[in-house]
Amino acid sequence: MFGTSFGIQDDNELIGQPEIQCNADTIDMQFRTRKQFNGKVYVKGSYNRPECRVDYSTKDQFGRPVGGIKLNHGACNMDRQRMIAPEGMMFSTVLIISFHPLFLTRMDKAYHIRCMYKEAARTVTAAIDVSNLPTEAVQADLPMPTCSYTIRRDQLDGPILKYAKVGDQVVHRWQCDSEDYGLLVHSCYVEDGQGEKQMIIDERGCHTDRLLLGDPTYVEALNMAYRESFVFKFADRIAVRFQCEIRLCLKDDGGCDGITPPMCSFKDTNNVEKQIVKRNARTFKPKDADMFSQTVYVMDKDSEDNTSAHPAELRELDPETICLAPRILVAGVTLFTMTFVIFVTSILVIVYHRFCKNEIKNVVRDYY
Repeated sequence: MFGTSFGIQDDNELIGQPEIQCNADTIDMQFRTRKQFNGKVYVKGSYNRPECRVDYSTKDQFGRPVGGIKLNHGACNMDRQRMIAPEGMMFSTVLIISFHPLFLTRMDKAYHIRCMYKEAARTVTAAIDVSNLPTEAVQADLPMPTCSYTIRRDQLDGPILKYAKVGDQVVHRWQCDSEDYGLLVHSCYVEDGQGEKQMIIDERGCHTDRLLLGDPTYVEALNMAYRESFVFKFADRIAVRFQCEIRLCLKDDGGCDGITPPMCSFKDTNNVEKQIVKRNARTFKPKDADMFSQTVYVMDKDSEDNTSAHPAELRELDPETICLAPRILVAGVTLFTMTFVIFVTSILVIVYHRFCKNEIKNVVRDYY
């Protein structure tokens, strides 16, 4: 007997962390490897799009152990999110560095890249001297709230959903952690992560398809909205994610009147125009921001098994009843069958040697 052992060694690996450059129109990622990189770099969910991946399987003339990728803003399903704290625009995407030319292995890395572009606040002032009275500037700014969009299981305060089946009950929840601001949920889309999306709440904050998601319900403080729904998904897709815009208004002196909550059941065009004029006359200009829910992985709705369909019958079983797992049951039946076959075979062999063999000898003797 000869034994041979094989050790799996890592041929290549990253050196340090990738370098990210947030340019005016592009996002650039560069990285270095211990040996020449012959794999691929691509955007998660967009591998089949040639503009969203870079293939390094063809060696360059210098053979340098370096790789990278450059993406334009908004390309390859890149997320574009307006932020309110801090105020600006954030672009984000997930890039995967794959060392194997065909498969994902334990050596591969995934990086969530975020580039934040802050808006510069500029103040223009003009002064006119009308007296010699001294002036003193007093300024007080309310901090902008932190807002979130989550999908909860079964109820408003239920656990945040990660996996679900088609038809499961969930609650969409939009919330800002401030009592000074109100919010309006509008312009919501559901997307499959591969470029396809569908509007489910319009720019007024009203539903477009009640079967998918109804009008949000607002709490009295106007800093939270929610809506019950049932899980759905795109055909032949395994994941869904929701994107909404929220509009913040200052509740002081009726600053949210005519903004939130929306009047979805009232479709008078003239009244809508009056609301728009009223909104534009605010001292505090409402601010819009983009919110993304977590990604939910959705399984198809299968026929329920006997365990879920008849729980009462299972509870009424005799306490002395023995239940076996399917694998154990199959193994037991197989073992019993093999034992039974061996036993019957042994009996037949014994009978043959004791009776049939002597009978055959007598017949042959009589014949000759």
